[in-house]
Amino acid sequence: MSSEINVESMRYHLKEFGHVYTIERENLLNTIYSMEGTYSIGELFQEAKKQDAIHAKSTIHRNIGIFLKAGFIKELDSSGKRKKYETNYLD
Repeated sequence: MSSEINVESMRYHLKEFGHVYTIERENLLNTIYSMEGTYSIGELFQEAKKQDAIHAKSTIHRNIGIFLKAGFIKELDSSGKRKKYETNYLD
């Protein structure tokens, strides 16, 4: 799957859940779509920083619930350990 997101799809899903499109959300979602396998918030933050997508970890914390609700990512059962996520490629 391509690591680039469909911006129109992103805008549709964000609007559906009452959120607005921002370039920072697009950059973060592009990072998410470039991730392989499972990842933690810390790993996502490191990759986003490396790609110069975001500047603060709080951006991830503010948006993770939005991306979960919109279906862009899935939270995996971690059995009491740190939460892990996986990219959900939407059509």
